[in-house]
Amino acid sequence: MTALRTQAAALVHASARADAGERLRHERFVLSRLVIGGGALSLAPAYLAWRGAIGAFEATMIVAAALPVLAVVLLSHTGRLDISHAISAAALSLFILALAGVTGGISSPLLLWLAVVPVEAAFFGGRGFMLRAGWVALAALLAALGLQQLGLFTGTGSWAGESMSMLVLAAICQTLVATAVLMRRRQVEVREHRASDARAQLLLDHVGDLVTWHDANGAVVFANAAARTLAGAEPRDLLGRGLLDRVHIADRPLFLKALNDAAHGEGAATACFRTLFVPQDGEARLPVSLWLEMQAYRTDATGSADGAAIVCVMRDVTARRAFDDERERDHAEALRANDVKGRFLATVSHELRTPLNAIIGFSEMLSGEENGWIDSAKRLEYARIIHASGHHLLEVVNTLLDISKIESGAMAIEREPLDLAAIARDCCALMALRIEGGGIALERVAGPALPLVEGDRRALKQVVLNLLSNAVKFTQPGGRVTLAIVRDGDTVDLSVSDTGIGISAADLPRLGDPFFQVKGPYERVHEGTGLGLSVVRGLVGLHGGRLTVESAPGVGTRVSVRLPVSGAAGIEQPAKIVTFARAPRRGLETKEPLRLTA
Repeated sequence: MTALRTQAAALVHASARADAGERLRHERFVLSRLVIGGGALSLAPAYLAWRGAIGAFEATMIVAAALPVLAVVLLSHTGRLDISHAISAAALSLFILALAGVTGGISSPLLLWLAVVPVEAAFFGGRGFMLRAGWVALAALLAALGLQQLGLFTGTGSWAGESMSMLVLAAICQTLVATAVLMRRRQVEVREHRASDARAQLLLDHVGDLVTWHDANGAVVFANAAARTLAGAEPRDLLGRGLLDRVHIADRPLFLKALNDAAHGEGAATACFRTLFVPQDGEARLPVSLWLEMQAYRTDATGSADGAAIVCVMRDVTARRAFDDERERDHAEALRANDVKGRFLATVSHELRTPLNAIIGFSEMLSGEENGWIDSAKRLEYARIIHASGHHLLEVVNTLLDISKIESGAMAIEREPLDLAAIARDCCALMALRIEGGGIALERVAGPALPLVEGDRRALKQVVLNLLSNAVKFTQPGGRVTLAIVRDGDTVDLSVSDTGIGISAADLPRLGDPFFQVKGPYERVHEGTGLGLSVVRGLVGLHGGRLTVESAPGVGTRVSVRLPVSGAAGIEQPAKIVTFARAPRRGLETKEPLRLTA
């Protein structure tokens, strides 16, 4: 039966699909005529095989069975239900007439069934359908009288036959009158329902929310005027799968699940999804995406003329979603700022407290009244410790000031043609004592024909010193640090490589974040604020350069700074850091190379 209903719906003419009531009438007519006519025609071969010969009765019955199928074909191609029903009424009258011919002719009680013909018409149309069916029934009665006079009907023309014909005529007339009264009442009810539907339609069309009704399969059978603004289509364009086609493809499973939960679950469901459409304003515009919040409810489909089983109310929540997203971003930024503040306090307190303790302690010892036991060598050693601690404090404060200027955009650089090889040589000389004291080998490599680079001398010198300082700090005695400068097309590549402890792949994406250190401030054995690479990142960005880091635990680290020869074409602040995880040494755990971008 489900397959027949689907086939009947497919045979409905396009002109009747827009009106739910008209579509339902067409579906009922097609379904009933296919069942009756098709069933009778399917039994005809078996009957004829049993009878062995075709007579006038059999031929009449086959024609009566074929006429309903012909009416379905005509309705499917033209949409004219009135003509199709007239053919169907003629088929029913012919069927009754044939049965009466073999059961007594004009005196057969089966002729009374002609009164059913106009009654059946009342189920598919108005007064016009009923009158046409009544004329067809009267024509069948006159045909029976004529055939009786010609002697083609069995039985006699006695008073019983005349009485039966008068009885049939009276039954037809009485049926017409009763049906007309019923039709009059139904028309009044229909007008009342239409007025009520018109008021409901007017109310729904002035509601800002999109209201849709769906059948049990989820297909849309009604949509209000809000479809133009929230789905970018006319309400009729949303019928069937029209609304689903406008739902963002990533949100369609959520949309269908909500309809299914409402239809087969507890009777109510909620979903939030996006619609994607091009506005229908006659202009070439980009697609619009809106967030809709849908409330779906199950309804009683048994009394619904259009088969609606689910009603959905959809509201535009795009502004609210944008506000929520912005609030979440602000919350995440606040958490990040709080985390940075915590790391700042932990790092700075550690870096400032140690030299301050030394300065305070040794200055108290030097300023004490009873310090005759301190000889000149001790005084000189204490003074040097105080001096070194003061320089360390000054370095921390200057680094904090540089980070603040870079992040606020207040850092200014003075450009001039610079020789990076000479800057690298000066920086290596400044780091020589520290490198030799740590038992580390330093190698400096300069490529041929190095061009001058447009940049700030102090800033680039600070970049090289920070990179060398980090490399020396994390390289064990006996290791090697290499400073290389080569030309690569329109850029100069300045790289610092070491054979130190390296950085794990999990920590690589966070390189360059202020105060970030691979270990916590109380776990590490190396001093520092974790701001060196942040300063380098900002200064390289001011020069329009690019920063690349390659590292792996136990292998070492290579930091590369690529600067444009002719200066910054487009300043990027801060510079992006492209990170690579090196392959571990043989004997260590091997993993696939990992590439990350921070």
